[in-house]
Amino acid sequence: MKIEKLLLAVLFVIGFGGLTYAQGNDAPDECRRFKAIAGNAYKAQEYEKVTTYYIKALNECEKLELNFYNPFIYAVQKSYSNARGNEEARAAYLDTLISVYEAGQAAHGMQIEWQTFLGYYYLVQGKPGGMNKADTALKAGIHHSAEKSNASYLKQYYANLYNLWVQEQDEAVKAEYKKRLVAEYFKLSEYVNKGGMDAETLTFLSDVINNVITDCESILPDINNFMKELPQEVEAKKVMVKNFMELLEGQNCTKSNEYAMLVDTIIAIDPSVDAVLAKAKLQLSRGNTSGAVNSFKDALGMVESADDKSDIELEIASAYYRSGSYRAAHNAGLAITGKNSAKGYEIAARSVNAMMNDCGVSTFDRKTNNYYAVELAEKSGNASLISSLKSQCPTSSDIFNADKSVGGTVTLECWGKTYTIKTY
Repeated sequence: MKIEKLLLAVLFVIGFGGLTYAQGNDAPDECRRFKAIAGNAYKAQEYEKVTTYYIKALNECEKLELNFYNPFIYAVQKSYSNARGNEEARAAYLDTLISVYEAGQAAHGMQIEWQTFLGYYYLVQGKPGGMNKADTALKAGIHHSAEKSNASYLKQYYANLYNLWVQEQDEAVKAEYKKRLVAEYFKLSEYVNKGGMDAETLTFLSDVINNVITDCESILPDINNFMKELPQEVEAKKVMVKNFMELLEGQNCTKSNEYAMLVDTIIAIDPSVDAVLAKAKLQLSRGNTSGAVNSFKDALGMVESADDKSDIELEIASAYYRSGSYRAAHNAGLAITGKNSAKGYEIAARSVNAMMNDCGVSTFDRKTNNYYAVELAEKSGNASLISSLKSQCPTSSDIFNADKSVGGTVTLECWGKTYTIKTY
């Protein structure tokens, strides 16, 4: 689906409760008569007649009371819907519908319950300036409904905001649209999650923001401006900073000074496990393995869940392995508990294999380290790794050239382990 062309053709009917048609004694006779005719036509579900006479009443009465607008709007909506197939009539009813909304608000002030629908109709109408009017109305309506928003209208709002950003030529205005797209992405995602909307809605929001934020250069210059506008309330500030961090992590911008600033900010706001883990990942991205491991160990002391401990233990072993500290990776891998213990054995096996050229004088000596690596890999359950390591164990030729024999023993000098010599 091309976001630029998104138009969700959904017509929602505004519900309403019991209505009264009382009016002041000073209302002109014609005003009263037109409203009465419209009211009777409404009861008879003659919606075109309702529309006609409410329009007459709107023109005749000094001011049409607010309680008349919901049936008026409903009648025009029904007339619009019933005219399907007659595009000229539908266009006229749509113009009338928008005019009724606007007249009601001119007389009685903004009606927040109308805003989402009004915004949608501005887009369907497609007149110049409609996108901006729709943006104003949809923004008010969606944020009023929050997690109770209709997913289709929520997507329509975000798509329209994106389209405004795409077509804007003024760089200052375009920058403001971009800032809103980022801020609204987080807020709308929160509504989606809290409202239990379908996963497709969240995917849609992600697709849009990924068209806006395409790389580090497209977001890093804006971070300082965002930081100047952080909420004062601690929890809200923490959520916003974490959101920015996730955005930068998604674009692999964790080596940037801006990401470091966000990490420092979150730690200052709330020195929680998440903050410490973020610091560790920042240190890793900058090549500071020892600092990262120390941060991971700090986080390890802050968690109670066995799964969380296992995840952090895996991070430590992985950090050592990626940095080429294979003995430390081996030891850390064996220390992994719980759900990631199999992955720990895998890291340990790979570490032993990675060190084999530094453990032994002859080819035979070096290859025998893989006996231990195979043993560890078998505990990991990784079949392809087991097969790969077995293929690197001593061959019959290696054993013969070393003046050894199958069934004899060999001690691995780096690991202090003794194995029976064999081939696979």
